[in-house]
Amino acid sequence: MQVSTVEQIAEVQRKYELQQQLRADAAAREAVAVAREAVAVAREAEAAMMVAEQSRKYNELQLQLQHMIKMFQQSQKPPS
Repeated sequence: MQVSTVEQIAEVQRKYELQQQLRADAAAREAVAVAREAVAVAREAEAAMMVAEQSRKYNELQLQLQHMIKMFQQSQKPPS
């Protein structure tokens, strides 16, 4: 009977350790998933910032072009 009890205790201990390992593995997988999501969000934010910067530069160039056209048109007017 003692052998059976010792075997049962060992089996319970083994199952407990296996359960703990499964929980640790699940937590590690969750951490990896969260990290990947964070990387994806950071990449999206970086892309949005690049688009905003390109848009700002485009608008600045448009204003410069309009100013140059206006100056050119004024230079083409005959003197009054």
